[in-house]
Amino acid sequence: MLQAFEHYRIALKLEPNHKGAHEYIGEAYLMAKRPADAERHLAELQRICGNTTCEEYLDLARAIAQYKQQK
Repeated sequence: MLQAFEHYRIALKLEPNHKGAHEYIGEAYLMAKRPADAERHLAELQRICGNTTCEEYLDLARAIAQYKQQK
């Protein structure tokens, strides 16, 4: 899992507005039981997309909602 975080961080360093990388690292944070970090990337997706309707935002928002439901 740690290697995945490193790869996503590199991707975001190279392309800070990469929607897919924000979505996937957010989902990885949920797997690591770090929902606050996932929500930080959700906020970034809202900023990048300019709304809350882009696919990546919706996917991560659903994953966060499901995570919270399970808690």
